[in-house]
Amino acid sequence: MNRLIATLCLGVTLSLPLAARADEAADRVAAATTLVNKTLIKNLQTGFNVALEKTVAPMPEARAEAVRKELTAEFEKQRGIMIEGLSKDYADKFSLAELKHLDEIYSDPTYLKFQTMNADPNSSVTAISQNSVTKLLNMLAVASATDNSPQPGQPPVPPAAAPAQK
Repeated sequence: MNRLIATLCLGVTLSLPLAARADEAADRVAAATTLVNKTLIKNLQTGFNVALEKTVAPMPEARAEAVRKELTAEFEKQRGIMIEGLSKDYADKFSLAELKHLDEIYSDPTYLKFQTMNADPNSSVTAISQNSVTKLLNMLAVASATDNSPQPGQPPVPPAAAPAQK
């Protein structure tokens, strides 16, 4: 009987650290999920809503509503996948104390003001950023369109004919 009690006590003693680690892991995932929702998903939702409305604006209302419904459903599906995956990844890479510290940073009123301004599609910050990015993308497109070097699998571009000399 003493041997059975000793075995049970040893089993309970050895399982306590495992239970504590499981609790800490669950706490880290919960803290990471809060952080992901507060930051990445919030910004993604704002951006998605703006892009969706720009996309459906020229459509007839019946078509726009169908597209909204379909894309919103897919967004929600992808949102769940992102929350789960990102939360687990952050929980693996950050301690509970680090996740709580990040949550404090993202809850800071000054930081929230900064993020709100950056996320507002009508803010001057957004306009400046979009104008610069658009210009850079246009320059990249022009550079790509004028590139005459042979592409893999394509024959070389013949040189332009020289003007006839008289």
